[in-house]
Amino acid sequence: MKPRLRFWILACALVIGGPAVAQTNVTLVLPVPGAPLSAEIVEERTTKLPDGTSKTEVLTSKVYRDGAGRMRTETDVPGASGEPLVHIFNKPDGFMAILLPLEKGGGRLQFSKKQQSEGGFGFSNPSPLSGVTGKKTWKAEGLGKQTIEGIEFEGTRNTITVENQPSIIGIEETWAADKLGLFGMLKSSDPNLEITAKIRNLDRQDPDPELFKIPPDYLVRDLKSDDTVQ
Repeated sequence: MKPRLRFWILACALVIGGPAVAQTNVTLVLPVPGAPLSAEIVEERTTKLPDGTSKTEVLTSKVYRDGAGRMRTETDVPGASGEPLVHIFNKPDGFMAILLPLEKGGGRLQFSKKQQSEGGFGFSNPSPLSGVTGKKTWKAEGLGKQTIEGIEFEGTRNTITVENQPSIIGIEETWAADKLGLFGMLKSSDPNLEITAKIRNLDRQDPDPELFKIPPDYLVRDLKSDDTVQ
């Protein structure tokens, strides 16, 4: 097995509590039933480097969700000549998988009954000031409503401050359609990192069911949560 493939399928086992390894770091689509769709997600993140300069990366992905809440995410892997990384989160059928289509291989992790009964299963977004210690205070304010890709979203801005460190401020802005399990846009900023993510090209038709299956000609290793690198 190629070292890079080994790395990714072992990463799959290590994220049993959440599938973020195969997605953009920001989650805009949640695995909820009853609202099939496909959409692109564009995420731009600007990181402040120790020497005072900044580095900006743009991450793109395509997300599919069927009426049962199954999800498939196709993410471009930076520096991999455009090779996609595919993540299938199939809670109804009890597994998630990470696939490398060019190698026709990957790893699959079966969900326990307890994990299948859990709600969010680790889908979350990075929080501003997450690396800063100290007691944090959150102040929320409503931003009204905004239409994105033909859907009405409700906005909320959270301002995060740290006790005894008044110069450190984090801002998180989200535009959510809760009934659809969907965020139209998310903005997050603190002194070291700025993130903006937005959906585009939204299609609310039911995607092809084959997208949520592992192709029969793939060599897929079944993983356990205690797998370690050999």
